[in-house]
Amino acid sequence: MSSVPQTGVVKVGFVGCGGIVQGAHAPNLVQLPNVKLVACADVDRARVSEFLEKYKLNFYSDYREMLSKENPDAVIIATPNALHAPVAIDALENGAHVLTEKPMAISLEDAVKMVETARRRQRILMVGHNMRFQRNIQVGRKFVTNGRLGRIYHIRALHLRRRGIPSTVTFLQRKYSGGGPMWDIGVHTIDATMFMVNFPRPVSVIGKVYSAFSDKTYMRMDYPVPITSQFAYTAPMDVEDFAMGLVRFEDGLTMYIEATWATYINEDRHEVAIIGTEGGLHYSGNSISYIHSVDEEYVTSTPMIGQQQSAYALEDKAFIDAIVKGGAKAPYPACTGEQGLLTTAIIEAIYKSAETGREVSVNIPQWVYESMGW
Repeated sequence: MSSVPQTGVVKVGFVGCGGIVQGAHAPNLVQLPNVKLVACADVDRARVSEFLEKYKLNFYSDYREMLSKENPDAVIIATPNALHAPVAIDALENGAHVLTEKPMAISLEDAVKMVETARRRQRILMVGHNMRFQRNIQVGRKFVTNGRLGRIYHIRALHLRRRGIPSTVTFLQRKYSGGGPMWDIGVHTIDATMFMVNFPRPVSVIGKVYSAFSDKTYMRMDYPVPITSQFAYTAPMDVEDFAMGLVRFEDGLTMYIEATWATYINEDRHEVAIIGTEGGLHYSGNSISYIHSVDEEYVTSTPMIGQQQSAYALEDKAFIDAIVKGGAKAPYPACTGEQGLLTTAIIEAIYKSAETGREVSVNIPQWVYESMGW
């Protein structure tokens, strides 16, 4: 089954046409010579009318009709989290390659179905974890895989906002999002960390969530729409604003992860510390530090990262290039379906543990884990 468009031009359709599509994916894709944007499926035509006109897209209120009539070569999914899996499976079954925004799914069961479908249909399933395209994250992976840290035994990962609760219902109601900050921002940090340490196998998770600001609308931010917008959600949210988890891996490694939308701390923090017997890494923002010993002296080194290209632009280009080259799997360093499944399994276990009050096992199918590379 050939996956390469005969014309050499990749026809792209969007399902969900909100801020991330209008502000990142579409502007990036139109810069590529072998891409044609053809259609958009969304629930609200009025909200995306300017976008449709700007890119001359056909509009559909039902994505299934878009798939049937347009037969796109590639589909980019930017719907609420709960719809990622069913839309991706339908698109793959229709013969399209898929780039879905994170998280790939909100259950391990759905993530497995997505990977199974992509394999059977011989189509690319790529997950939008664009932090992997940051130079500092790639440098961190290089140091780890080259053995600079020795045996890694603990990771501390934080993605903390002081006052940053999203403003729309798709984030703030569980039926759409699956949960709060761990599914929204923690998922990026977990994936980037797993990428750097080469995807160790999780075995169990202890998790806890808290809701301290569910009815405090003054803790919300002007994203994805201004809080004064008619599209802003003003009712109390039913997802948490703080989530944490402690993950155990089969080689003895542990990882502590914390994600918040709102909390009383003195500054926002987005950082990861990877701790080994011979050295450590500290990632923050667009930089990374390597901490080690030289002649029994404690040394912190900061690699020169250079100018960082847009991670979204690099991600979109990698997706299109892989299609044109006839690939059936997301290329390095992009997130494959199998790798995205790993992060989904960890986060689902955090929520299950929080709900039950017990440590929860993580059971990744062996066939998935045997295909964790590119």
